[in-house]
Amino acid sequence: MGVPNIVYIVLDQWRGDCLGIADSAHPLVTPHFDQLAYEGIWYRRAYADCPVCMPQRATMLTGFTGSQHGMPHNFMQGPRSPIPAQYSLPGRLTREAGYQTKAVGKMHFYPERARFGFEDISLHPNDYVNFLEEQGWGGFYRGHGLGGNEVYPAVSAVPEHLTHTHWIVDEGIRFLGRRDPDCPFMLWMVFEAPHSPFDPPEPFDRFYDDFEAPEPAIGDWVNTKTEPPALTRQRIVNKADRISPPAMRRLRRHYYGQITHIDYQLGRLLGELKRSGLYESTVIVVTSDHGEHLGDHRLFAKNSFLESSARVPIILRLPAEHGLYNRRSDAPALTADIAPTLLELAGLTPAGALDGLSLLRQPESRVIFGETSDSIFATDGAFKYVYYFEGGVEHLFHSAEDPDDLRNLAGQPDYARRQAGLKSRLLAYLRQNQRPCVADGALRRVDSELDIDALRARNSAAWRGPLRYGQGYDS
Repeated sequence: MGVPNIVYIVLDQWRGDCLGIADSAHPLVTPHFDQLAYEGIWYRRAYADCPVCMPQRATMLTGFTGSQHGMPHNFMQGPRSPIPAQYSLPGRLTREAGYQTKAVGKMHFYPERARFGFEDISLHPNDYVNFLEEQGWGGFYRGHGLGGNEVYPAVSAVPEHLTHTHWIVDEGIRFLGRRDPDCPFMLWMVFEAPHSPFDPPEPFDRFYDDFEAPEPAIGDWVNTKTEPPALTRQRIVNKADRISPPAMRRLRRHYYGQITHIDYQLGRLLGELKRSGLYESTVIVVTSDHGEHLGDHRLFAKNSFLESSARVPIILRLPAEHGLYNRRSDAPALTADIAPTLLELAGLTPAGALDGLSLLRQPESRVIFGETSDSIFATDGAFKYVYYFEGGVEHLFHSAEDPDDLRNLAGQPDYARRQAGLKSRLLAYLRQNQRPCVADGALRRVDSELDIDALRARNSAAWRGPLRYGQGYDS
């Protein structure tokens, strides 16, 4: 088997159940993503170990989880961030395997123009904003006035062929036409959508008008003593509890429309791979940095280990010579598994003791762990344990039977053994990685009071209109 080309596709804030092939309550139309799953392996129990944008970029490009590289939230510099060349997937592919490497889209690196091993980057939003100005559409990036974390339904301020989704695919196709044909390539494409604002262009803003959008899932722990204060705070600050049912249905349809828009645009890229004779020799992997609550449990965005936030799609489509197609895996997987998988396919050995494991060598049983600044979790695929630092709140969900986290089983005698077992494994994992959330053999606990009026007066989502270079991700 020869060294394969690599196309690595990442959507931003894409839920694991928002995929046509998933047959979930969400009525997604994703023919190209589904076809890649039919031609490859679909990992149905895949998670982001730290469901936050920047930490996941570091994880996806190294195979180290947030607990290992020391970045449990955005705008941090851990021991492996910026990512040194010896750990960077594109850096190693370039240096050790002769790959030409290109990144297109929303890098969300820190510092902003860092390359982290890539030979060249077409950066969203900076280079995309320049493109809009060249086309006579300066000031129209988010020209509707909604900011990057506002969740109200909107329509793209630019026509479809000028959207960032279309531009990212164009840049990917342009690279395929300009690459060095005498060496393998890695193309990393990171879409901004379906991250909020939920603003698909016409006609995708009306694509799902005749589809039934399911009502949000609401757990039995919401608005009770077992609701974590961190989630209550997130709901109030983001005004998620003030969105009307009609607006909720519309914004959900717009979220679906953004995903379908990407899927249809992906058809252009796949067509170019086939036209140029590259498709059969190319590994294609598709995933997301994290999910989107999308109103479930009266929440939006991410940063929790609820399924809507932490579970993501992972699809691995290998060249036909591998003989692996139309496979389904229910073993727990991580986005950290992708980097060691691609290194193995390129004939390289992962460096360091990674949490990520090659997806080609997945164990049938595995416990995976995760950490954010608010909470930590462990899952064996059947049950999921979550501990929230604020208030020391514990959740236990039977994920195999309760995929929407509706019933909190923590504290119930029948599940005490499961809860204690996962908690013990999680504590050992955090100790091993010398995480500061463990002190004197116990998990950190923070007690605080919620001032609802003060929280309501905040607006962390912010609003931003026409931008130059798209500055201000952190509002």
